[in-house]
Amino acid sequence: MEYRPLGNTGLSVSVLGQGGAAFGQQYGAVSSAEVADTIHAAIDAGVNLIDTSAYYGRGVSEELIGKALAGGWRDRVNICTKACRLDRDVFDFTPEGTRKCVEGSLKRLGTDHVEILLAHDIEFATDYEYVFNETYRTLEQLKKEGKTRFIGMSCYPLPLLKQAIERCQLDAVISYAHFNLFNTRLLSELLPVAAARGTGVMNASALAMG
Repeated sequence: MEYRPLGNTGLSVSVLGQGGAAFGQQYGAVSSAEVADTIHAAIDAGVNLIDTSAYYGRGVSEELIGKALAGGWRDRVNICTKACRLDRDVFDFTPEGTRKCVEGSLKRLGTDHVEILLAHDIEFATDYEYVFNETYRTLEQLKKEGKTRFIGMSCYPLPLLKQAIERCQLDAVISYAHFNLFNTRLLSELLPVAAARGTGVMNASALAMG
C-alpha cells in the first residue's frame, strides 16, 4: 500500500481509504458481519483511513464501524467522520447542534476522539458566513478539547470549498466527484489553493457516484 502525507497534519494515510456510506445501508442492506469483514480485510491490506458520517444511515455506519474496530483494530486506523448533516434534508450547523452530533458520533464509534472531523456538505447551509465563523469556531473548540485531532469541511461545489480553505484554517477537506475519468477539475480548481495553505485534500467518489 502506498501512503501520502495529508496536508500539514503529520498523518501519513493510505492512498485508498475505506468509505463508510454503504455501511449505513445507503445502497442496500449490509450486515454487521459483512462490515467487520470488509474493514478488517482493508486494514490487513494496509488501509489506515476510514471515512464515515453521522448522516450515513443516521448513525448506523458509525455504529457498525465502531463494533468492527473493537478489540484493538481502532489503534490501526485514522477515523474521519462528519457532523452537521443529520438526514437527507436535515442540517444543523449551530454550535449546539454540531457538538451534540459529535458526541453522538464518538459514542457510536466507541472512541474518545477521531483523527479528522468535518462539517458535512456545507453547501446546504443557509448562511455561509455563519459556517465560516460560528461552525468553524466550534470545530476549533472541539479540536482544543481533544475530541478531534484535525478539522475541516466538505462540499460538492469547488468554488465554495476553495472559499472555505481561504477563509478558515482547515487541516483537511473532502471533495467528491471532481476527480475521476470524467472530471479532473479538482486538480486545477482546488489543489493549488489547498497546497498553498497546507490543507489536505481527500477525493471521494472516485467512480463519479456510480
